[in-house]
Formats: sequence, C-alpha cells, structure tokens
Amino acid sequence: MRLPTLLFALAFAFATPALAQTPKPVDPAALTQAKAFLEKSGSTALSQQMVNGILMAQKASLERANPGKTAEINEVIGLMQAEFAKEIPAMIDAMAAVYAQHFTKDELSEVTAFYDSAVGRKMVKEMPQIVSETMTVAQTFGQKIAVEVMSKLKPEFDKRKLKTSKS
Repeated sequence: MRLPTLLFALAFAFATPALAQTPKPVDPAALTQAKAFLEKSGSTALSQQMVNGILMAQKASLERANPGKTAEINEVIGLMQAEFAKEIPAMIDAMAAVYAQHFTKDELSEVTAFYDSAVGRKMVKEMPQIVSETMTVAQTFGQKIAVEVMSKLKPEFDKRKLKTSKS
C-alpha cells in the first residue's frame, strides 16, 4: 500500500471510532463561541487545506496505479471532493465541541479576540503557508528518521524473522 493511501486509510480508521463516541454535554454558548473561534482562527480554512492535501495525495497515488486514466481519475477526485465537502461541517461541529469541553464561553471569547487583533489576523493569513512549510519539514524529517530507525533496528527484525517489505 502506498504511503498516501495508507495515510488516508489511517486517518479514517482513527477518526471513525472518535466520531462514534458519545460526546460529553457542552454549554451551548461555549459551543457557539468555539465555532466563532474556529472560523476566526482559520481552522475551517485549514480543514479544507487538509482535505485538498489528502485529495492531491490520493490523486497522485491513483495516477501512479492507473497511467493514462487522468480524465477518469479527475472525475473520481471530484466526487471525493464533493463527499469530503459534505462532511466538513460535521467535523467543524465536532472540533468546536472539543474546544467547548475544554474552555468556557468567556475563555473562548478571549481567544477569539486575539484573532481580531492585528497579530491574530496576520497569524490567520500566514497559517496556511506555515502549515504547508512545516508539513514539508515534518515529512522530510519523518522519512529520514524512518530510514534511520529501520536501518538501526534491522537486526531486531532479522532476529524475529520479520520482513520489512513485501518481497
């Protein structure tokens, strides 16, 4: 299984049990303020950026597996994008509930006020680029570390007669 497909599957494997849990009751006023915080903080836009990243990775994986089928892949990616778009509001609601469980309405109002300040607005403006750059840094380090760790632990795999890849 290619890495993007694996990440895609893992994201949903971990998200599904979390979504199935019964949420703790939250103060409706805190929930409303949490939604305002998510919007002003750019979290809603970052969620869409994450979805776009997942779709781009999935598209690249599909293109590698299906050369010459660009039109068909684009159609499927469009369908996937539409399905993700339907789910984002529920995800935002669930995220807001988490914030409302950890912060009071007044605390969320204070945090939201930060995003109304000049530096808060700058943070929202710069965050997509920062997230993109830090993801690249994390991927580079993650790949490097994974190779080093696998190399270092190869004797442990061999000792247990475990293969590190399909051969």
